[in-house]
Amino acid sequence: MSAADLIQRAQDAGLELRLEDGKIKVRGKESAVAAMLNPLREHKDELMRWFTSALNDPVAADPMQWHELARAYHDHHFKCRTCIAAGQGVGLRCGIGSALWRAYSLTPPPKNALNPSARSGKEENHE
Repeated sequence: MSAADLIQRAQDAGLELRLEDGKIKVRGKESAVAAMLNPLREHKDELMRWFTSALNDPVAADPMQWHELARAYHDHHFKCRTCIAAGQGVGLRCGIGSALWRAYSLTPPPKNALNPSARSGKEENHE
């Protein structure tokens, strides 16, 4: 099982995983934490690499990927209560949300992606 799969499985179980002070922290219902504890411990090294690389690896800035990254981030964000709260200024995004946000926010949008009228050839004046 990959780190991303394990994180998704934990998230599906209602758990929040985050990297805090160099340690993986798990928050959620006690029964869900107990059920995921062994798999999380077994894959601790891989999870640590995943979290640290998600925070530190440079992202390829390919404008053609912007729509795909935007869709992936938003699909995750609106299903993740941790990321929703972070979007409201309460706490931080989960590990998956952090990685998706980073990739999305560091990738420049294609020309005119944010201005639909420019794609249609119409000019807009915002004075």
